[in-house]
Amino acid sequence: MPLWRYEARRAGWTVFAAPLTALLVGVALALLAANGGSSRAQVGRMLLAGPEVMLPLAVGMAAVSMVARDGCRELQLSLPTRYAVTLGRRLGALALAGAVCTLLFSAVLGLTGWWTGPGPLASTLVWLPPTVWLTGLAVLVGMLGRSVVLATTVVATVWLGELLFAASIGALDWARPFFLFTTVRFGVDADWWSNRLALTGSGLLIFAVVALLLRRPHRLLTEEEV
Repeated sequence: MPLWRYEARRAGWTVFAAPLTALLVGVALALLAANGGSSRAQVGRMLLAGPEVMLPLAVGMAAVSMVARDGCRELQLSLPTRYAVTLGRRLGALALAGAVCTLLFSAVLGLTGWWTGPGPLASTLVWLPPTVWLTGLAVLVGMLGRSVVLATTVVATVWLGELLFAASIGALDWARPFFLFTTVRFGVDADWWSNRLALTGSGLLIFAVVALLLRRPHRLLTEEEV
């Protein structure tokens, strides 16, 4: 536990602020929609956008910050503890913060009658698969490019592209299983479960590639650090 607390402090305030901020943005959008005369269903979708749309982006960007802005990578590589373990603890702290915030948020929506997603047993699948997928992509690009600008650009482009071209993606049989925001955009339809499974599986595959790259952590060093 002391190591986990230490790594959480090393990760910085973004570990706790990013997930909470994402959910509050969803609440703000819902309030704006309600004040603009939107229907209850539309307001409910805005609330659901907090965990499914805003949370993955926030967690992904926070993960990029952890990977690309770690100024002690060269020191980490000289220690007995593998860098993969250290990075895993920091990402674990981020994942725990996101999970706690989102579970509490979903519980509040459920108790107040504003939850418009699937039942309680499947509610975690609203936010977990897209968060795993986008965070995995963020970490992978951050490691390969060793650039905050590149990683954030790629993540933001994918996120925004899926929002803007949701209808086109949904019309393609091969692309719809990997659409991140199915619950908000299309609801819990017949393809919802296959979409969640495809995102989870491909997201875990991305993290597997990250784990393989971390077996040669010296490749993460920039020219300045070498």
